[in-house]
Amino acid sequence: MKKVILLTVVSFLFPAIYDVGEVVSTSDQNIEKSTCFAGNGYEVNDNWSLSDWNGDVNQGTYNVIFMEMSATW
Repeated sequence: MKKVILLTVVSFLFPAIYDVGEVVSTSDQNIEKSTCFAGNGYEVNDNWSLSDWNGDVNQGTYNVIFMEMSATW
């Protein structure tokens, strides 16, 4: 129960950084993550970052990205 209360308090103190339609900062675009699903030129466990899809930093290949994140607990 204490964890639930703590998580609730923390979520109110630190709300989401971005809203729909906002531009992700360059520093956040450079955060690397490991992929869990092969596709788009990546294999499982390859590192990727949002900057890989930014034409200003990837030799001019511009992309529109739709991200959906969900989890089952």
